[in-house]
Amino acid sequence: MAVTKRIFQLAKEFERDEKEIMAFLTTQGIKVSNRLSAVSEETYNMLKTKFTAPPEPEPEPEPPPKPEPIEQPAAKKKNKKNKAAQPAEPPAPATEVPAQKEEETPAPEAPEVRFDTLERRTKSALFEAIKAGNEFIKHYTTTAGQASFLGKNDKPILTTLMDSWAILYNHKLEYPDASPVRYWEAVAKLTTKAFKMINAFGMANKEALANMRDAMALVGIKYQPREIFSEEENRLFEEQRLLLFRAFGHGMGLVNDNLYDLKLKAERMKIKYEQMPFLEYVTNPQDELRSNERVPFGELVEAVSYSLRGIARRFKFYSSNTERINNLIQKFFEWLDGYAKLKQEGADAAKLEKYLELEKKFIEIAEFMSFDNLLSGRKNRPQPFDMVLELLQDYRDNMDDPDAERNFKYKVRGVTNIVYKPKEFVFLYRFAGLEPMKDYRPPEEIAAAENNEE
Repeated sequence: MAVTKRIFQLAKEFERDEKEIMAFLTTQGIKVSNRLSAVSEETYNMLKTKFTAPPEPEPEPEPPPKPEPIEQPAAKKKNKKNKAAQPAEPPAPATEVPAQKEEETPAPEAPEVRFDTLERRTKSALFEAIKAGNEFIKHYTTTAGQASFLGKNDKPILTTLMDSWAILYNHKLEYPDASPVRYWEAVAKLTTKAFKMINAFGMANKEALANMRDAMALVGIKYQPREIFSEEENRLFEEQRLLLFRAFGHGMGLVNDNLYDLKLKAERMKIKYEQMPFLEYVTNPQDELRSNERVPFGELVEAVSYSLRGIARRFKFYSSNTERINNLIQKFFEWLDGYAKLKQEGADAAKLEKYLELEKKFIEIAEFMSFDNLLSGRKNRPQPFDMVLELLQDYRDNMDDPDAERNFKYKVRGVTNIVYKPKEFVFLYRFAGLEPMKDYRPPEEIAAAENNEE
């Protein structure tokens, strides 16, 4: 009668790991796809001979000529008892050294480690690590003097330091990457928790967020092309409008939309997997549902937590610089109106090109301010960048003056003297187009200085 045993049955019969048997068959040129694969009678006999043969490690201790030195300490060990009765024997240190060697000899005779034992030990260590991680998250707080990540009833709250530890608090992972169903169930739980945190943050800062939303509405709405502008000019101003919104807007609505799309996808995929033909999924590696690529759950958590703390960070940034940011948004539309006026008046191409060049500098410095930490935590304090914005506007209003460019560079060079951070200094130096060792003072001032030196 032909043997039709499968890999998992052979693993139990031979008390071996399934992967070990499959690996051995592969080395023998026999292909098996999974633990359900059956083997022929000839293959069964080969496996039986391989895995039920006497263990090979036993002859290893016998060949080496070490039994003779091992017997000597054993005999001298008995003399150790005689030493108690005859303490005045000089060879005592010589007998102690081989005794230590005798303790080391049993090491090669350690029992063979089995795969199932390793698996149990691994699981035990994993569970201990999860318990330790849960305890860490349970008592997780920010640095001294700052609020905890946990609000009322131990629920995570949205902060500028939000991270994956906080968002996963009390979140049962259940090995989300192990299967498609578990993965999308975990995604649905994750997005639901993120929604709750955003809603709680919005309710706690309702009034301030409303003011911020009204201020951002000017650059948040869709850009309306102007007939007087060319298609290329309208495209440029549309890109600049979007840049300002992303730089200074809180982005809560955008994060909400992204999370909602992710949650809908999770629910659809979960239903799809629950209704799939299970046998086809298990037996066919090329099945569409099985081969569908997914972002690792850990990376997804990092992306969600980054988006969440971005909301809190931008809101804090806006709250600390409300007046300055509102002024920048208004100035953007003033620059657009000024350019439209020049075109209506029939300004020449050189003047229009110069105006656009200065307008791009305005966007450049506004973008730098949004990323720079000069504005953070310095409410209503004048900054060097505010001065440079005013100088840029003066340059724009006096473009017809032949000394306008030199005066602008001269005054910006003076502002760089009160900037101490290298990054800011380099930005302003390049922004104004300054040249090293060049004197930008008015000619009469340079002449007066030379006369005084004489």
